[in-house]
Amino acid sequence: METNNLTVIVENEEQVELSFTRIWNFSLEGKFAPLNFDKRFIMLRDSSGFYTYAIYEHLKEWPAFDLDNTRVAFKPRKDKFNYMVIADNRQRFMPRSDDRLPERGEVLAYPEAVRLVNPVEPEFKGEVDDKYEYSIESRKNQVHGWISINSSSESESESKSTGFWIITPSNEFRSAGPLKQYLASHVGPTSLSVFHSTHYSGADLIMKFGVNEAWKKVFGPIFIYLNSNSDGFSPINLWEDAKHQMVNEVERWPYTFPASKDFLSSDQRVIHLFLSKALTWD
Repeated sequence: METNNLTVIVENEEQVELSFTRIWNFSLEGKFAPLNFDKRFIMLRDSSGFYTYAIYEHLKEWPAFDLDNTRVAFKPRKDKFNYMVIADNRQRFMPRSDDRLPERGEVLAYPEAVRLVNPVEPEFKGEVDDKYEYSIESRKNQVHGWISINSSSESESESKSTGFWIITPSNEFRSAGPLKQYLASHVGPTSLSVFHSTHYSGADLIMKFGVNEAWKKVFGPIFIYLNSNSDGFSPINLWEDAKHQMVNEVERWPYTFPASKDFLSSDQRVIHLFLSKALTWD
């Protein structure tokens, strides 16, 4: 999503927050969705990474429209990041995006599924690569990402490695509840933070906004966390560190530092406990 205006919202010794906006008007009808976009990026002092969130707004007088998918996507360097982690039991070295090209891969029943017939790394020959194999339930989709492992080192334990992680401290801004499957990281290398998606559910999950319907929503913030190790430490320690950082972010939710008044503070929120007699036992 392209924007056309940059504003510095906060700039001090402790925090920088930038706003990238695109304001819709009727001259853009048919070219862009009738939405105002405000993409925010935050860097905090002594924080190893940055936060990002987005504010979407549809005004009452604007045309009707549908929203089926929206997300933030990151593409780390493919010559560096080669090990993907989405869970303790779902992590591995990954093929390259080049392995999916026609001269190296064979498309199967649908475009996302490709059999690797001549991959750069022979160990992946015969595998089927499919991004949907790496989906995660929303309730478990809290941290995932990539590790850059320097294969030129004498041994894996001696390599200097860097981790790139998407940390989602709360699933409250995602649609469709905690069991909804969302894409995460996959071959590219690609890492996604999906806010709304119709994947696995279809048209029933399309957000439909009619004429005379106003809407505003804040997606995020999420945290893009970077870490690195020293000689003598296994790269997998970066995953353990990322999980520890995720716990820290969850404990800080809702954040106190986003500058937008549309992101509600803890004293503006209500937690509602629902008790059903039909679901209790004597």
